[in-house]
Order: sequence, then structure tokens, then C-alpha cells
Amino acid sequence: MALVGVVGAVAAALVGCSSSSDEPSEVVDTAVLGASNKATGTPITIGVISEGKSAAIDATDEIKGIRAAADYANEYLGGIAGHPIALKVCEAQANPAKTTDCANQMVQANVSAVVEGLLGGADQTVAVLSQAKIPLFMLGGSTPATLTTPGVFSMGNAMAYFGSAAVEAKKKGIQRAALVVIGVPGAEGPARQMGGLVFGQSGIELEVVPIPPGVADMTPQISAADTKKPGLYYAFGDETFCTSALKAIKTVNPKAALMIIDRCIAPGSARSIPGGYAGTTVVTGTDLTEDAPDGRLFAAVLDKYGDGAKYGATAASGYAPMLGLVRALNAAAITETTPAAVLVGLQSAPPVDHPLSAGAKMQCNGKQIPIAPAVCNPDGLIAEATEDGTLTNFQRIPYDPALYLPSR
Repeated sequence: MALVGVVGAVAAALVGCSSSSDEPSEVVDTAVLGASNKATGTPITIGVISEGKSAAIDATDEIKGIRAAADYANEYLGGIAGHPIALKVCEAQANPAKTTDCANQMVQANVSAVVEGLLGGADQTVAVLSQAKIPLFMLGGSTPATLTTPGVFSMGNAMAYFGSAAVEAKKKGIQRAALVVIGVPGAEGPARQMGGLVFGQSGIELEVVPIPPGVADMTPQISAADTKKPGLYYAFGDETFCTSALKAIKTVNPKAALMIIDRCIAPGSARSIPGGYAGTTVVTGTDLTEDAPDGRLFAAVLDKYGDGAKYGATAASGYAPMLGLVRALNAAAITETTPAAVLVGLQSAPPVDHPLSAGAKMQCNGKQIPIAPAVCNPDGLIAEATEDGTLTNFQRIPYDPALYLPSR
């Protein structure tokens, strides 16, 4: 399970970034909210742990997205099993001590479950909540603890950041690829193992190119990598790292195919990259297609309940897991709201729509990926970026278990 640690290694640096922070261009269609179905029973308290806002980060929209999804559920979906959702929110602010304190607050508040979006210290919350037997429902786990601990549920599949990239590279006919990754132990090692595994299974020769954080001019490293004639460069890091990488790649080999992760993109970065992000394939975890049914619902919920939250990845990272939890528990038709009942409900729920995931289903029965039983939806997503970094043409990449099996 250490193979997936690369995603966690960069997660803390990426909190609060967004691959799209513009308001949707379409007129908001409030009719998609449906008929009113207000929750009228006794409240069910759901905990929320988010980075929130500090001097270094601002994930305020993530919390607003969670609140918006809960308010929508309370007025239109009957809350959770008829019970209105009451939120207990705690901001961790990327501080380990505060993160642990937030988890302890959830235990003291007797919450029925906890929802998390993109949280750098997720392992700390797992340690506290699992001991208290409180279910944790996450946007997407990326560490051994978040992918294998009983009672933890990960809507998305962090390993798809490698698997989807390999599948798409194979479709493009790529024979050699270079994975440009932040050169820290927690990222470089897993990138070599997981990246090498899935690209190798796809018949693609992969070179991992680790570059230390803070390197402004990556031309020497990219020039060295280019001697092996890669047809594809895949940049894996935060906005600052990827901006430097893309500049160097476009200078050294402007004809190479480009791939990045969604957290490489931030408003304004395109101006410092020759040609911006045009033609770049983006491996992502959220489908933000504005005119898709999910996108129209997301826009309508934010418009009515979002308190000014922008239509984009940050708000979606809170909205999606909150709505996903509601859908799963309502599909399971739970009759009690204790943590134990919520746990059983999540485990027994039939497949339901995974919010903002290009029509994918999720089922949290522990059977989607044998080595990562917490994952509810094993599929991945890719998109194409326009010059300014707007993501378009989202496509779901179905999970292929053969990609993750070591060669014999």
C-alpha cells in the first residue's frame, strides 16, 4: 500500500488549489433541484474536518460546498433517512495538532459519521476516529491507513492518477514516457513503483524524473530525460512545480504529448507557460462539465446554498463526499443514526451515483479493489485543458485490475 503514498505526499501542498475557479457560464437551472422533500425528524450530526483557512491555505469553499450539499439534502432529499443533517465543523488549518484536536472534537460531539474533502493530515483523523468506531467518509484516500482501515470509506481511487494516465498514454500510442515528479522520498519512491508498474503493464517504458521542490529552471533535468526520446511527459506536483516543468518541457521538446494532474493548474499560471495549458491531458478526480446533469445540479445547489462559493474543484471537494454520503445512506434505508448503523448502512448500500464523476457509480462494500477495500469507485477521470486551464471533455476511465498486478 506504500505505492499510493505519492498522492498523499503532495496533498498537503495542494489543499485549497482549484483546477477551475470560475462561475459556470450557463444560466443556473434551479429546476434540477427537484421537488421539496424536507427532513422533519430528529437531527443527525455529521462531523466535518476540513483544512479551512489559514495564512498558508484557503479551503473555505470546501466547507461551503459541504454545507451546501447538506442544506440541499435537508430540503430536497429528506436529509438522511428523514433526519435533518446538523454539521459539526472543525478547521484543521494544515496543523497536525489541530487536525488531531478536530478528530477528538468529533468523538466528544458524538457525531454519527465524519466527512472529509482534501485533508493533508487524514491519517491522524483515521487513528482517532477508527478507535472511536466513527465512520469516516472521504473524497479520496491516498495512504495505506485511508485505504485499508475498517470504517474508512474513500469515494475515489487515488491509484487512478497512475492507472488512468497509463491507459490514456497507451491509447495515444506512446512507447516511452517520462514522469516528472517532486523529488522527495514520499513521492519519488511510490512514483517509481506504482508508475513503473501500471505503465509497464501497459507496454510503456517509463523513466521517473525526480526534481527537488523549488527548482525554477528545470531545463537541465528535462534535457537529460529527453535523450531517451519520451513521447509523453507527465508532470505530477503542485502548481508551482508543474509550471516550471511545463516551461522546460515546452522548451526542450515542444512536440511531446503533455499530461498533468488537476492540482497542477491554478488561476493565472497559464500566463507564464508558453501556449498555456492548451492540448494538455489532465488526470483528475472530479468532472466539472457545466452542462452535464451533475454539473447543473452542482451549480444550482451552490447558487441556492453556497454562500458565495465558486463553481470549481475546491467547492466540489466538499460537496461531492457530503452528497455521496447522503445518497449511500438513503439508498441503504437506514433506520437508526448511530455510528454503528451508519457503518452498516454504508457497507450494505447498493450502487449509487458518484457525484461529479462522469456518470460513475460507487458502492462501498469493500469489493471494488481488493488491495484497497476503502475505495467505493475504482474508476478514474481525464479531461482536456484549454489554454487558460479550463477543463473540458471529461472522460471516465474504467478500472482495469490487471494494471495493478505485478508481472509474473
